[in-house]
Amino acid sequence: MNLRSMAPSSRVNRRRRPNWRDRAIAALAVLIATVGVVHGEVRVTGDAGAVQLDATRSNVGEVLSALQSAFALRVSTSMALDRDVSGTYTGALAQILPRILRDYNYVIRRNASEIDVTVVGSQGARAVPLQRPRLPPGNTQAMSLADYVRLKNK
Repeated sequence: MNLRSMAPSSRVNRRRRPNWRDRAIAALAVLIATVGVVHGEVRVTGDAGAVQLDATRSNVGEVLSALQSAFALRVSTSMALDRDVSGTYTGALAQILPRILRDYNYVIRRNASEIDVTVVGSQGARAVPLQRPRLPPGNTQAMSLADYVRLKNK
């Protein structure tokens, strides 16, 4: 019996070392996977009366988050604030917020201690009209909304 024929092939057992081609393919795969991921940078300096905001490859959500961290600012929204923001903004916080929030529909409320910003939609978005309550059959008299709700819940 020949012992050489029983031994596994040395090609199969030997681990292959990655060559430059394998490394280039792996680097290209990582590059392709991370192309869509862009991390922005936002720097806020100054006080509410004189703010300097520097944004690089950021979006409105990141900018508002940075402003929340720096000032007594509360932001509420139910939508993604993903419009791109880059550049330097200077002025009072009350002047900067409308420039950052352009293209959005929003409400700003100022209290003695904080500013509340509520973003309700993007400009150009259409509101959904509410349906008027219908009168019960046989009733032609007008009724208040409270009466309608009370009647409906019976």
